[in-house]
Amino acid sequence: MAVCVAAILVCGGTAIAARQQGKDRPAAPKRHKKKRPGANVLRPVGWTPLTSGAAAKLVRHSSWEPRPGNYTADHTMPTGAQLAEWRSQSQMPNAYLVNGHFTGTTDEIIQWAAYKWGLPVEVLRAVAAYETWWEQSFIGDNGDSFGIYQVRRPYHCFGECTIVSESTAFTADYYGGIIRSYYEGKETWLNTVSSENGAPYTAGDFWGAVGAWASGRWHNARSEEYVAGVKADLASKPWLTPEFVGQ
Repeated sequence: MAVCVAAILVCGGTAIAARQQGKDRPAAPKRHKKKRPGANVLRPVGWTPLTSGAAAKLVRHSSWEPRPGNYTADHTMPTGAQLAEWRSQSQMPNAYLVNGHFTGTTDEIIQWAAYKWGLPVEVLRAVAAYETWWEQSFIGDNGDSFGIYQVRRPYHCFGECTIVSESTAFTADYYGGIIRSYYEGKETWLNTVSSENGAPYTAGDFWGAVGAWASGRWHNARSEEYVAGVKADLASKPWLTPEFVGQ
């Protein structure tokens, strides 16, 4: 989905997967009352992201997998050569920390990315639901956006974007990294398009960061519409409904 090279107007259209209703599907397991430390905590500006290994230790493991079709991508990590090539082209400030070094179920990967980047797990679940209904194979924006978070070329991935389409963990890792970058105030190119923003770009605005992923601008109309949709899924938690499983 989203955007971003300085001074270039890019309004990424949201690639929202069609939500089909299923019948007689098993419901997601009930949430545990005891949560991991910081499961839904937004870490403050200046917080140091965890290593992939440290984040992995915080993941609550479960066999629950509402998207069995994601299995191969969920268990694929980028090669060193892929990472080197991608990093040589990426302008994202946190690119050097993005490596996709984790495998597991789709939900475990979402948890891992959230812990690594100090973002609320439930919000990352909601964004993935709003974007693609957790379908890693989903392709949107006329063939230019890939993975559960719809990483869009040529702004976030390059060429065939196989590093994204083939690895759910890389997709989630990149998403977490760029949201943290927006939140930290590192995407200073947004100041060069201030006339197209709905508010001044500042650090510490989490929902501004979430919206910028969709529109490439700060609190413009497209951003606000997108954030409203994510918040609706955050409130309803569709991943806990029987209809979500196996779709």
